[in-house]
Amino acid sequence: MESTRSPASLSRSGHRFPDLQGFADVTRFITLTIALSGLQFVWSVETGHGSPYLLSLGLQKSAVSLVWLAGPLSGLITQPLVGFLSDNCTSKLGRRRPYIIGATVSAIVCLTIIGWAREIAGGRQAATVWLAVVAFYVLDFAINCIQASLRAIIVDMLPASRQDDGTTWASRMIGIGNVLGYLMGFLDLPRLLPFLGSTQMQILTTIASVSLSLTVFVTCYYTKEVPITHPSVHASDSFKVFSALFASLRTLPAAIKQIFRIQFFAWIGWFPFLFYSTTYVADLYVANHGSPDNKAISDEATRAGSLAMFIHAASALIFSIVLPAFTYSAAAVASASSSSPRHYSSTLGNSSSPLLSIFRNLSNIWHRIQKKVSISLTTIWIISLCVFAVPLFSTAVISTTNSAMVLMGISGFSWAVGIWVPFSLLGEIISSTSGQSADSGHNGGARGNDDYTQVASIDTDVGDIPLETIEQGNSRDDVHFRRSRSGSRGSNISGTTNDEDIIGRELETQDPRKSMSAGTVLGLHNVFVVIPQFLTTLASSLIFALFEYMDRSHPNTKGGQHAKEIGIVLCLGGVSATIGAYQAWKLSRF
Repeated sequence: MESTRSPASLSRSGHRFPDLQGFADVTRFITLTIALSGLQFVWSVETGHGSPYLLSLGLQKSAVSLVWLAGPLSGLITQPLVGFLSDNCTSKLGRRRPYIIGATVSAIVCLTIIGWAREIAGGRQAATVWLAVVAFYVLDFAINCIQASLRAIIVDMLPASRQDDGTTWASRMIGIGNVLGYLMGFLDLPRLLPFLGSTQMQILTTIASVSLSLTVFVTCYYTKEVPITHPSVHASDSFKVFSALFASLRTLPAAIKQIFRIQFFAWIGWFPFLFYSTTYVADLYVANHGSPDNKAISDEATRAGSLAMFIHAASALIFSIVLPAFTYSAAAVASASSSSPRHYSSTLGNSSSPLLSIFRNLSNIWHRIQKKVSISLTTIWIISLCVFAVPLFSTAVISTTNSAMVLMGISGFSWAVGIWVPFSLLGEIISSTSGQSADSGHNGGARGNDDYTQVASIDTDVGDIPLETIEQGNSRDDVHFRRSRSGSRGSNISGTTNDEDIIGRELETQDPRKSMSAGTVLGLHNVFVVIPQFLTTLASSLIFALFEYMDRSHPNTKGGQHAKEIGIVLCLGGVSATIGAYQAWKLSRF
């Protein structure tokens, strides 16, 4: 039966690609990305309920802020290191799954300790606090390890033409985890689920542990990796590991470096938004409804802040579902001239069946419509950063809770794009250049990526053939990335040229003897996401300290002062988001 398989099922170096298990594309993408929903649920529990929980244990507010330095510290260290080490992992389970499984076990242990810290410490306050703090720190490192490996496995398992599909589904799963995590904040869990624990935190950590373990099991079971046998650097050689990691940064393609720059400026805006939006909305509520010393008003303000974040998460989830249809076509384009065995004729019956003809016609019509309205990924990224700057600037002047809720909803659009498009562009470039390296290795060049190959059984789907090519009756072998900077549209299923121009030029200029590894690139990418957190934390602390000094002689008793201070911080984030939009525009001109 070997001769009946399409060339798409083999790598350029002659190796068979591992296949994602499942019955359809949707099932395959769900099984590949569902672990991100469980991970995001854990993260939302930590960020949404961690601070109140630590304060309830007796930890001081100043100490709580130090606890949350675990996030950027773990991201700065863990993701680049885990990405690089997993690139060279020779385990029989594959490169990524050993790290995913090990970190998941660590995360579940930490969640259990956090929920039952008082009981484990025997009621001793000092021991309880230290136990919870250490568990939160280790949990942050485990979360970053899982996230780095899950993002890398998406790039590993998908060819360049399906990277956008993979990251689209990833953003949807993150949105689902966010919505469910924030929704739990509205529920009285001890009353609804008393058999899971006696406190809100105990039940939340139990649910988070179960959701994480189940979703990780699905991804690890249904995603089959091919182990490598010859790592470029052994983990035992620490000096070579770190020197090779930072050497990789200097040799990255120009487009990837530009994406890093965009993310740096974008996240200077995102971090204060994510950290202070709840407090901002809550303080606006207090300013409009009464004194902050009133406990009932304070509780209502807290719920208003949680509602704002829920609106933001729900908006992002909706946009993550809708937007991809206007930036690329996820549906395959039917073609009578296609010769791949994975055609609609194989799923809908004989090629002469009326059902298949109807499906072909509908697919062609939908494809034509999308070609008229779709825009490139870089263009929608530019738009999203400009849109994000609007609510950030608006925080300096709005004064009502309802207005803040609207701004939170608008920002959901930008968040949906921000957790989707950068990873799509990175994945496409990594996958494309890795494929070229594999080719050179097969032809007597460097080894490239021969020992570990991505899934390409869907790389040459009919959906990847431009409609114009199908209409002209060209063969599949004639279909390539368009590498010119002409204004014509349609060399890609998305009907855009900017993104594929970028990828095409990277393929032309990249040294074919070098192969980029997903874990290393995504780990370095996270460094440029984490550094802004340190900068924004320092800047916001200085701004808050300045206002506290100025207000000592005129204490505020009506509330709303924190909203003004946070509004200034968010406005500065708006300036950075605008710079990020300009950097994204420069990316589109590459």
